[in-house]
Amino acid sequence: MPMNWKLFQERVLRLYQTLVANRKKLFRWSFYFATGIFVLFVLVTIFQFCIFLYSKDLIYHELNSLKSGLSREGQKKVPSQIISIFDRNNLLLGEYNRGANHTLSLKQCSLLGTVQKTLIASEDQDFYSHNGFSFKGILRAFWRNLISFQIQQGGGTITQQLARNLFTERKRNSITRKIYETILAFYVESKLGKNEILCLYLNKAYFGQNSYGIEEASRFYFNKSASKLSYAEAAILIGVLPAPSLYNPVRNISSAIKKQMNVLDLLVKNEILTEKEAVKKANEFKTLYQINESNLENPYGKIAKSGTNKSFSINHAPEINEYILKYLTENFESLQNSNDHIQIYTTLELTKQLTLKKILNGDIDSLRWSFRNGSGLGYEKAKSYSIGIQGVVVTIEPNSGEILAISGGGNLSDPYQSMTRAFYMKRQVGSVLKGFLYGVAMEEGIIDENSELDDSPINIAGYKPRNWYGSYLGKISVAKALQRSVNTVAVKTLKDLGISKYIDYIQNGLILSRSETKRFPKDLTLALGSADFSPMEVGTLYSEIVNGGTVIEPAFLRKIVVDGNLYYQNESIGYQGNRIFKKSTCASILEFLKSVFDTGGTASWVGDKKKRNSEYLNYDIAGKSGTVENENPAYDKLGLKGARDIWFVGLTPMEVTVVWFGHDEGVPIPGSGSSVAASTWAKYAQSTIQPKEDRKFFLNVTSSMEDVPSSLRNESSSEENDSSEKELNRFEKDNQQEDPDFYPSNEEKIYVAPDEKPKG
Repeated sequence: MPMNWKLFQERVLRLYQTLVANRKKLFRWSFYFATGIFVLFVLVTIFQFCIFLYSKDLIYHELNSLKSGLSREGQKKVPSQIISIFDRNNLLLGEYNRGANHTLSLKQCSLLGTVQKTLIASEDQDFYSHNGFSFKGILRAFWRNLISFQIQQGGGTITQQLARNLFTERKRNSITRKIYETILAFYVESKLGKNEILCLYLNKAYFGQNSYGIEEASRFYFNKSASKLSYAEAAILIGVLPAPSLYNPVRNISSAIKKQMNVLDLLVKNEILTEKEAVKKANEFKTLYQINESNLENPYGKIAKSGTNKSFSINHAPEINEYILKYLTENFESLQNSNDHIQIYTTLELTKQLTLKKILNGDIDSLRWSFRNGSGLGYEKAKSYSIGIQGVVVTIEPNSGEILAISGGGNLSDPYQSMTRAFYMKRQVGSVLKGFLYGVAMEEGIIDENSELDDSPINIAGYKPRNWYGSYLGKISVAKALQRSVNTVAVKTLKDLGISKYIDYIQNGLILSRSETKRFPKDLTLALGSADFSPMEVGTLYSEIVNGGTVIEPAFLRKIVVDGNLYYQNESIGYQGNRIFKKSTCASILEFLKSVFDTGGTASWVGDKKKRNSEYLNYDIAGKSGTVENENPAYDKLGLKGARDIWFVGLTPMEVTVVWFGHDEGVPIPGSGSSVAASTWAKYAQSTIQPKEDRKFFLNVTSSMEDVPSSLRNESSSEENDSSEKELNRFEKDNQQEDPDFYPSNEEKIYVAPDEKPKG
């Protein structure tokens, strides 16, 4: 409908006439409003000034103390505590110097000409002319932030920022705080010289990554003293100040580089650098630190290459070292204020840890690349999503429970969070725990090694689990059920066993309290992996099968020695708990799980390679994969297909290794447990697992097929089964990208089975 311009003009004219007619009233109310705002401002200022007067003596003494500290007079020497962290073979994983003092004196600050010029050009160009407050600086910062649509510069002077860091609650951001900061800034300027203010500011400022002070930040990001920083390096660090989370080069190298160029431009405008020099220094910086923003795994190159903690002089395993320091702080409080030499001995093996980390990083990078190029979201959006793709690998010695190697992801910007993912992250496991389910059923007499299981359609109160291959195999062995990862048989087995009985075994195997088992669903989807488990928990349950049925407690800490004296010994290592399985049960389950690598198994490609090369994984291997499909319709609308969780557990007589891939926010990713995760395990196992005297599992494998239980033979039970096998093989050829271990989504009603007593 076309606009009626005549009507529009009439309404505008009428509005104008109304305003003119009421201009005196409008002016009066505007005056009242402005006066009210001014009076309120004055009252708030008076109130904040009263608060300042109340705290003035404390502030005065604090400033005197800081001023004295800058000259190193009367400054207490911080006790230095050396913490050495060793692997199981007494090789040094890391050495940490707690209490290393990175506070600069006034004399040392005078050597920071490059840093000081960069700071003033970026944050407070009127620093030497104002007395703590700069109205012109506020307008300049407001204009720069407005035209760039982001935080390019803080509005406060360096003195105001110092006052905020020293005397206010940093999380609050309000007009009243700004007024209080301004009052403090005037006072600070009256008590300290400009050079003292600059030095204190550089010592107290936060530069991201838990780095406080320019010297600590310089050592962390660039592994050098602040006095040796170039203009390009200084521009990166000073650029962090307005928004440490946004401009942190480890977390967001693209934004950090853009901010670096903004700071270098300011150096050009202030005639400290020429434009040609600024461009040259920026390019030299990228080359020196191997910055590659398209490298999803390590876009920030050599920045922070010395490790995640600036106080580590040696840091071969940053994830575990950071985690151990945190663990030490939380569990051994008496060691915190000591300057003794602390030696921590772990269960890890350095060579395995380094190899595992390299393999995991490469595979995470490959998954991110596949996602970015195959999601159809567009490069920038796909790149943003792909950063959340992560992986976990946990390797346990099954008899003692010692953790031999562990990694919780490809991004070391937060190593403690990375290790928390490895230890405590809980995700749906899909089919990966079917081996444990059949072990429980066998232990309870529901099935045995010769049982014939029925793979046929089922409907339990509306719950209709489906097989990945879209058909049914009829009568099959337990081995075949595991080899093909058959869903219907797993559900029937759990129904016969009883859900509560299965959960009891999980509780005993993981040494959980009854309340901790509340997270497990009390329905038959539990058979298909609807429960959430951590990678450590999956590794623990399978370790108890490999070791013959004995409960273990995983451990990474062996002992702590303080100044040559034993301070702590971990008694849980080698802990022999209750037996949850008979050895014969474990022997059968391991033999069944070997078939996963046989022809037709979900990871048959590993077995095929093993047959072709006698040196490839030349010891007993068994395993189980698991893949949980995406069930979030929001991702379906975006066209994102794939799995939410990808699992594989690889078993050898020497080690149990669990591999998980997924997205921290549940975004579906490409691949499956039998391909991606199994590949990670196979590369790790071939690179690091060396066979000992016994290359076989604890069981005595029979030498003739006649002695092998019928269920372990690769035989068909009937013509009907032969027909099903042919149908399955045809389906596999036609659907090579499908995964046999998808946890099927079910729109039907979930059947909650009553507690049942197991048969026999």
